Amino acid sequence: MAGLACNQIAAHDEWGSTVQFRILGPLEVVADGVPIAVGGPKPRALLAALLIQPGTVVSTDRLMQAIWGDEPPVDALNALRAYVSRVRTALGPPVRLFHRAPGYFLEVADGELDAAQFVHLLGAARAHVAAGEHDRVVQTLDGALALWRGDALAEFADFDFAVTEIARLDDLRLVAVEERIDALLHLDRDAEVVAELDGLVRRFPDRERLAVQLMRGLYRCGRQTDALAVYRQLRRRLVDELGVEPSQQAQELHRQVLAHDPALGPSRAATSGNLPRRATSFVARHAELAGVGAATEAAPLVTLTGAGGVGKSRLALEVAERVRSRFTDGAWLCELAPLADTGPVSHAVAAALGVRQRHGLSIEQTLIEYLRARTLLLVLDNCEHVLAAAARLVGAIVADCAGVVVIATSREALGVDGEQVWPVPPLSVDDATTLFVHRARSTRPDFDPDRETGGAVTEICLRLDGLPLAIELAAARMRMMTATEVAQRLDDSLLLVGGPRTAQPWHHSLTAAIDWSYQLLAHPEQTLFARMSVFAGGADLAGVHGVCADPHTTDGQVLELLTGLVDKSMVVATPGRVGTRYRMLETLRAHGRERLRECGEDVALARRHAEYFTDLAERAARGVQGPDEQAWVERTLPDRDNLRVAFDQSFADRNEEVVLRLVTSLAEVLALRIGYESAAWASRGLDIAPGDHPLRAAAAGAAARGAWARGDFTHARRLAARAGALVPSRGTARIAYPADVVADVALYEGDIESALRHWEAGVIAARRDDDPIRLVWTLYYVAVCHAVRREPRFGVAAARESVQVADSTGNPTARSMARYALALVGKKVDPDHALALFDEAAGLAAQVHNYWWHGIATMEAAATRAVHGDPAVAARALLEVLDYWDRLGDWTQQCLNLRYVVRLLVRIGADEEARELHAFLVAAGRPSPLDEPGRGIAVSQARPALSGVDAVDLARLTLNRLV
Repeated sequence: MAGLACNQIAAHDEWGSTVQFRILGPLEVVADGVPIAVGGPKPRALLAALLIQPGTVVSTDRLMQAIWGDEPPVDALNALRAYVSRVRTALGPPVRLFHRAPGYFLEVADGELDAAQFVHLLGAARAHVAAGEHDRVVQTLDGALALWRGDALAEFADFDFAVTEIARLDDLRLVAVEERIDALLHLDRDAEVVAELDGLVRRFPDRERLAVQLMRGLYRCGRQTDALAVYRQLRRRLVDELGVEPSQQAQELHRQVLAHDPALGPSRAATSGNLPRRATSFVARHAELAGVGAATEAAPLVTLTGAGGVGKSRLALEVAERVRSRFTDGAWLCELAPLADTGPVSHAVAAALGVRQRHGLSIEQTLIEYLRARTLLLVLDNCEHVLAAAARLVGAIVADCAGVVVIATSREALGVDGEQVWPVPPLSVDDATTLFVHRARSTRPDFDPDRETGGAVTEICLRLDGLPLAIELAAARMRMMTATEVAQRLDDSLLLVGGPRTAQPWHHSLTAAIDWSYQLLAHPEQTLFARMSVFAGGADLAGVHGVCADPHTTDGQVLELLTGLVDKSMVVATPGRVGTRYRMLETLRAHGRERLRECGEDVALARRHAEYFTDLAERAARGVQGPDEQAWVERTLPDRDNLRVAFDQSFADRNEEVVLRLVTSLAEVLALRIGYESAAWASRGLDIAPGDHPLRAAAAGAAARGAWARGDFTHARRLAARAGALVPSRGTARIAYPADVVADVALYEGDIESALRHWEAGVIAARRDDDPIRLVWTLYYVAVCHAVRREPRFGVAAARESVQVADSTGNPTARSMARYALALVGKKVDPDHALALFDEAAGLAAQVHNYWWHGIATMEAAATRAVHGDPAVAARALLEVLDYWDRLGDWTQQCLNLRYVVRLLVRIGADEEARELHAFLVAAGRPSPLDEPGRGIAVSQARPALSGVDAVDLARLTLNRLV
């Protein structure tokens, strides 16, 4: 809103014109919304020099220097006068460029110069800071930053006269960004700013304030290791390049992060939620906002129902943003639209919350156990095509999770007990008109509805039945049409002709609006629009080109077509960390799929989509074993919905070749990052895989590894056995060797010797095959086996070699594993060095989003502190690990963590709680520290065992008391 208002500020002179001078980007002068042609480079340089000092006399010498530099022509003064006359004429009446000795000055009224508006808004934001109005700070600075269209005075970056002003404006722009981030941090919107800050710190590595903000945001999102890494990088740069230490503020924050100082606020794992930042203003619906907000206090489930395009999703997100402060565990959005009609709703919700399936529980039961102890708001968007599955899950949440409130959007009610149904009506004519004007001004800033003839805007809103999506699509055309022309075009659509209206007139109105926008597209744009409907969750430019382009079409040509679709509001462009993604609103995507079916391309394109994303997965699988692991992970993870669609299509086609290529490639790319859903795909792939297929072994290993992670060791052995005598080839995902899974099962069940024999043989084979990634993996496990045997000294050589080999590969996961191994075998001899290695291992894993290795490194660091460090610090660390594995659902690792908790409890004398947890571990078939000799605590063999959930709760309660 603030940005829109600022862009409309301008002076109205006696001639009635509205003039804007814009230097926050390429130089531009606009009168009544129409750009003015000032002239060539020299007149533009003259005007820029005058605008740098508006209302001030600029000497002729300075103006000549601005135009010609240090070599003016002989008749420079006469030429200057000619350029002044040209600029004066271009600006038109009234005269505003005057001669006044010793030069000229340009009369600029308040509100005419964007740079002055920007500085004014920056001052206003600081006044809001002083008043503690942080939400208004964000709103005001959003408006100020929206004035920027690119680099200030971009065409004059190398001109001496502009250098100082450009530097001043650039610095103020960065200050505005920093102050906006400060305000967001005050509003506890930490997760929102972390991604933005990461890019800013990379661009401005010497800007200490940004680094300090990033440290604070990371810590408050539960990423202490990453926060400490930011400080180390800042200090290294300042010391190495500038010879100075970080400021006292940065040093103090570093100390607070190390000490988990409560003054920093809660260290949490993204508990603020994942609500997206709103890119446009929310218009009207005041009664609905108040009513739905109140309903979330009275009912556990509020379902927003209504036609497609009526604004259910936007209303749900706006309400969620406004009530999120009531929920200590945040507000979370789960998009169900990318799912197929029988799609896995529970898996989608788990992915949105970052929850992993627990051993012995279904994914639904896992979610209920996770949510039962939390206070959060869950927004389920677009339930209508998966209504039965969504209703079952929400019904269980409503029944068992007292602290959870669900806002659902659907075209019909879920039919769950306790549901408050809230029909979302179309906008009133007045509100629809307001929305139309707001959106029209985003593409045509000078749009004035009062200048349109015959009540055209009102007519448009009436004809489109007040549906926000249809209105926004119509408003997007105001850049090329008048409102009257838009209204006339609507007369030709299905809205008004073709027979009587049906019982659902809103549907025909929306269809007409979409089809009308579709018909306005050029034929190549129509083709691309229809083909893009094959993507689930959108795609980047490479994906659009690879799947949708005709032969011999370049990515530049595709980008040009995409730009047209974005400009015409048919596709949404979303910038991200690794580039821009292009997606379609689901209503538009459905229209595109229908067009695709009509032209008979749907099946062929779906197969082309599957082939493209299978190839991407294969390239990513190779990439994550090299030095560019982070780039490949960040390139691939945004396409997880497309990868799921690719599997479903290939499996439906019974295309065993593509299925096996895909599931074996995703074993490491997805499983270690977002969970083991792809392991279930591998298990299904085995059902159609030929017995002698060369990828069968890797598929069996990937499937078995998923069962192992859930703690289902019997099933893991059974799946591994389906490989038969086949052995995976070199380059297979690290976690997809079936014999490795069997060895891991033996290790966790206490058969250390057979596990060690397997890994020692693996070392020999990796050396023979000259496979460094496999060699690091096997050396790592040799070291682990010796540590588990309580003979860590025998594993030191393997661990040291693994570090040497891993460093030669440059692969972050390999380097993380190797450091973990060296720390594990050395922690009893030199715990401080081991802690440093564990922290380094966790940091390396975090860089590549490897949640599993990050978790085990963090856990072992906590376990080391439990034995050698301050008990309170150790308890805090173990609490974080409890929450980590609880969220990720890796029951195997959670049981190991409970063993470490028992050791700490014994150390501090909490004997009764230690016995309770011991009884649970024994009943679960897991080793317990109290079975080890010399523990000195009597254990009752008749003690009843806790459930897994109760054991975790007891550990959490006891550790919290210690903290």
